[in-house]
Amino acid sequence: MAVAHRSGQSRVAIVLAVLLVLLPLTLLPPVPAGPAAAVGAPAPDRPAGPVVLVGVPGLMWEEIDAETMPNLWALAQESAIGNMSIRTVTSRTCPVDGWLSVSAGQRAASERQTYSICELPRLPERDGDGAVVPDYSEHIEYNAASRFAARVGLLGDAVHAAGGSTLAVGPGAALAAADGDGRVDRYLSGVDGLRPEYWDEAELAVIGLDDLADLYLDPPKNPDAEIDEDAVEEQEEPEPDPIQDADRVERLSAVDAQLGTVLDSLPPGSVLMVAGVSVEAGASNLNAALLHGVGPDGEDFDGGYLASESTRRAGLVTLTDITTTLLHALSVDNPPGLVGRAWMEVPAPADFDEAVTGLVEFNTAAKVVESLMAGFFSGLVALQLLIYAAAAYTLKRYGDRDRKKRDLVLSVTRVVALAGAAFPVSSYLSNLIPWWSAETPQLALLSSVLLADALVVGAAMAGPWRRGILGPSTVVAGVTTAVLFIDMCTGANLQMNSPTGYTPIVAGRFYGLGNIAFATFATGMLMTVAGIAHVLLARGLRTWAVASALVIGVATLFVIGWPNLGTDFGGVVALIPGLAVTVLMIAGRRVTPFRLLAVAGVAVAVISALAYLDYLRPPNERSHLGLFAGQVVNGEAWTVVSRKLGAMLGSLGNWQLTLLSACALLFLFAVLNNPTNWRMGVLQRVYEYAPTLRAGLTGSLVTALTGFAVNDSGIAIPALALTVAVPLTLAACTWVLRREGPNSHSRHKPRSAAPATEVTKRPTGMW
Repeated sequence: MAVAHRSGQSRVAIVLAVLLVLLPLTLLPPVPAGPAAAVGAPAPDRPAGPVVLVGVPGLMWEEIDAETMPNLWALAQESAIGNMSIRTVTSRTCPVDGWLSVSAGQRAASERQTYSICELPRLPERDGDGAVVPDYSEHIEYNAASRFAARVGLLGDAVHAAGGSTLAVGPGAALAAADGDGRVDRYLSGVDGLRPEYWDEAELAVIGLDDLADLYLDPPKNPDAEIDEDAVEEQEEPEPDPIQDADRVERLSAVDAQLGTVLDSLPPGSVLMVAGVSVEAGASNLNAALLHGVGPDGEDFDGGYLASESTRRAGLVTLTDITTTLLHALSVDNPPGLVGRAWMEVPAPADFDEAVTGLVEFNTAAKVVESLMAGFFSGLVALQLLIYAAAAYTLKRYGDRDRKKRDLVLSVTRVVALAGAAFPVSSYLSNLIPWWSAETPQLALLSSVLLADALVVGAAMAGPWRRGILGPSTVVAGVTTAVLFIDMCTGANLQMNSPTGYTPIVAGRFYGLGNIAFATFATGMLMTVAGIAHVLLARGLRTWAVASALVIGVATLFVIGWPNLGTDFGGVVALIPGLAVTVLMIAGRRVTPFRLLAVAGVAVAVISALAYLDYLRPPNERSHLGLFAGQVVNGEAWTVVSRKLGAMLGSLGNWQLTLLSACALLFLFAVLNNPTNWRMGVLQRVYEYAPTLRAGLTGSLVTALTGFAVNDSGIAIPALALTVAVPLTLAACTWVLRREGPNSHSRHKPRSAAPATEVTKRPTGMW
């Protein structure tokens, strides 16, 4: 029997090794078929007229209506419309930043001459019919040295290289349309100077309507002033002076009148884009965007939502997509350095008012989540610390009390611990409720999270599994895993505009699995695997326990890494060692440094080969793997690596999450391992009843540590992983304490208290 058992374990180890070799092969993206493969490629035909961008800083859909802006409202009904994420280098995209980002096709910014809310662009210097932007070389040098290495002047250079000419109306437009020398071929100070012959000679026209920004901002008073960078870093940006609604409405009407002038003179066959390229002065929102005319694949943009491969979401595009879309419409090949994708049209509600309302509500949700995110995480940290403090007090205060009082307190502690572990997944489930449509969306969001949390805990404590040591914890972990698994398979809508997901205002990610969601998902999966294995091992089904862990783990890795689902390369790298440790421990195999190095070596070798194979594909078909391989080949990888490394190390400055991680580890290894009246800590006693909990917890800690090292979210990965794992472990500890407190006359010996490599009897309480 021993020989057969070891043979079975050897087969398990072989299967694990083979799966770890083959698993990364599933990350190779499928070859796109049909038009989708051509996203970002040159348009099939040049438009009959010019390609025109009208940029309006601060333009949002909630302020556009038939009364205030009749020209724009009528144009929008015959165009593809959407929200646009305008995030650039900093959280506030000022007008100059937005125009420079259009110029570069990458996140760019200006080095401010004076410290103010924002600054308006400087007036260009006339040069014949054209003009030259003063000190344009400084913008180029500043952004080339930034962490995004933006190439300011790229748009104008690309148009000139293709034999085209540029027209700019307004100083902001000149920033966007200028070539590397800071020059535009024709410059006008306002739309009243537009003439039919100017349209005929220009392939690209950029028009800036800065009336909203003029309401708040003044041009730089001293362009040659020295910059006090220390003062800029130490001070907090002031908010703009309040503006009366009537003044703003008047400026919106003026913008619309100027747009009417453009529409009246624009020749037939033109491609027209209207976009809120930046904030006017205040906090960032999702701005309005529309596209009218012949689209990238020859179709008319005459109704529907805008979308792009940058966001993979109907009604949402990005600022850096503008540059690619303009060049796409001009049939100009994309130069290196562009990060955006060409806009496309997707279906929208047939009723135009309903379509606009959907965009407004989406922006509302993004603004609410953005405003609550800091407070939400502060509350999450406070809640977790309160749970740890209360649990530590309970273990100390009530460990020696009578059994009735102890049982009551421990029962409450178990429910509270489960509620804490369910809090992250509840923040995703809250998006099943349209809280953004409520009169007070902030209160509605918090109420939705608490309601979802109560339902998850109710499910954990409702069934017969509540009587087992791991039953409730496994239910909470299983719900966490299932919710995020389904979410990734259905478009990740629960993560979008979620406090623990991502928002298009922050613009760190628009689709797939976010880093914080990864920490929650991976930990939930590993703790679920531990709970299932506990049941199977109780029946003597070790092979089935290992097989179930492998199946669930491989499925999780698949959805995390697949380019059309999770698209999280760093998540795959972080989860592989944690999953390997968990599976090896469930299989009863020792976790040795050699085995861990072998797993890491195989993973790195296969992923490296995959990255190279993906790099050989056409640029528009590459996933993150191929893009990074290309950056390695071109010598540009260090820009990306250093930016992410800096973000990871900088995350340690988030004292709240750092404190949460430290306190969670202290509670886990000091409080729960601290002997009371026993000779061992309660955590060790839990391991006697449920050896697989050690496997799930160890795998979670390995994944959290690896995730910290390979993800730019840094400390947020272990903080959220521990937020799930430690309360679930505490819930199991309360079960043991209730079953056999220190004052019990006889200490119950767990019927499952066998070594991790062998289970002989069914434990008391299957779960």
